[in-house]
Parts: sequence; C-alpha cells; structure tokens
Amino acid sequence: MVAGSNPQNRLEVRRTLESEGYDVAETSAPDQTIQEVCSGEYDLLILDSAIEGIGPYELCRAIRARSDLGIIVLRCEKRELTGSDVLNAGADDYLPSMFVVGELLARVRAILRRVPRPGADEHLVLLPDRTIDLKSHQVTGPHGRVWHLTPKEFLVLKYLLAHANQTRTHQNLAQAVWQRNAGGEVEYVRIVIGQLRRKLEPDPEHPRYILTERSIGYRFRLPQGVPARRTDTLATARSG
Repeated sequence: MVAGSNPQNRLEVRRTLESEGYDVAETSAPDQTIQEVCSGEYDLLILDSAIEGIGPYELCRAIRARSDLGIIVLRCEKRELTGSDVLNAGADDYLPSMFVVGELLARVRAILRRVPRPGADEHLVLLPDRTIDLKSHQVTGPHGRVWHLTPKEFLVLKYLLAHANQTRTHQNLAQAVWQRNAGGEVEYVRIVIGQLRRKLEPDPEHPRYILTERSIGYRFRLPQGVPARRTDTLATARSG
C-alpha cells in the first residue's frame, strides 16, 4: 500500500514497485489508510509524509497499535519531525526526500523478508541470534547449534511467547503449565526458566529475552521488529 496526499508522488512510487512485480494499491485519506492496512491484506505500507494534515508520527502510532505490517516513511517535511521520531512511533524504516530508487527497493525487500506471511513459517519465531521452532520444539543458534526443548520447557516458553512483552506471574505460569496454583510450583518455574535461558540466551546471567520482574514473575521481551504471535496461534499451554 502506498499512502499520501500527493497523487504524483504516489504514482511514482507505485510504478517503481509495480515494475519489480509487486501488487500495489493506493490510498489518500488517513482513516482509509488505517482501515486498509490493518485489514491483514497488505505486507508493507509506504507512507509519503503527511496525509490531510495527519503527520506520519500519528499515523504510525495508530497503525502499529493494530498491525505488524512493515512501514516505510518517505519525505518527512516538518523540520521538527526527524527520522528517529517516526521510527520511535513504530515505522520500520525512513527515507528522506532525496533518495534513489535502488535504495527504496532494497529497503522494501529487506522489510518484506521479515514480515510474516499468512500460513508461512507461523511456527518460527526469528530472534536476532536464535530461531525458535514451535513445531519441532527446537532452538537453533549461531553456527547451526541446536537445543531441544523438554516438554515443560516448551510449554513455559510457548506461554511466555503467547503473552510476549507482558509480565506473567509465577501463578500464571504454574496454572498454565502445571494446571494448579503457584504454591508448590514456584521453584519448578524458576528451574525451567533457568534451563530455558541456558538454551535461549547468549548470556544466561544477563538475559535479553526472558526477563525477571522482581517479586512478580517473568516477561518475554520481543526485540523491535520481531512480530508477536497471537494467543490463538499459541494456545494456552496444558500439561501432558
């Protein structure tokens, strides 16, 4: 999807993308843009600066709250609005007004490689230095090293991923994995978390993914740009 108020700019970007074989649609209204790109029909939005007075910062925030599609912002014209502003608002990339077509296409390809496609590799969670395979219950790290997850490790990890970037209490985990209250299971939770960190973290003593929320529980931190998994894709874990 190419969105912007200037029809000539939209046409130029659209022709460039279509010449590379992409299917491209256009929109020129902010409400329509948000509705269309959050429908799940598109992989990437190229946003040509402001639309009807609504800046890219506001549009990115509104879209990112509802969709994981890729976003590239072009031609930020407000002096007080920088590329870092739109990146912090949820855009994946930013190109200033003066850019070459080859650079735009390269960035489009890079983002599309990261955007999950419906039905494709939904069982894979791609972290910067690890790949979690939810189908084979394996973690693959640098140099092809593979760690196999035990049943309990898999259930705990699956539950944390289903609630990525949210703090889950010891009781949450005990109820989801062991199907009972946290009372006697807190120590088991800690043991499993330690085992997971040894397989998932580059430095288990200083975790970057499975974070401890002191006196509360744990949170799986997904790095920026890694799509979250829906809880209906990763159903609540059950003992077995």
